[in-house]
Amino acid sequence: METLERATAQFSEGMMVSDLREMTSIGFINTLRENELIRITNAGQIRLTEKGRIASKLGVKNYLRLETAEKQFLEEELQNVRVENRGLFMIFGGMFVSLVLIIGFWVLQLKGF
Repeated sequence: METLERATAQFSEGMMVSDLREMTSIGFINTLRENELIRITNAGQIRLTEKGRIASKLGVKNYLRLETAEKQFLEEELQNVRVENRGLFMIFGGMFVSLVLIIGFWVLQLKGF
């Protein structure tokens, strides 16, 4: 990560790993691999993934920042959905209990209690 500023969009499809290593660092290459932006072939060439193609256009630093923000928003949205689901479940439970009470009252009225 230490050379991300230096190495924005300096990698491309079919580039040799040795060439990228000369321009950047092993840490940068590992960052690209960990974030699944590149795949390295047995011949030592770089193959871009779909995420890697986007990152090469946006710049790695911008792409990683965007991905981090996206994960954060997704986690917040999942939390909101869980809260909404709990609320709806409670409402459904209350309606079910009310239905049982209404049916019970109706049955008692029919028996002439």
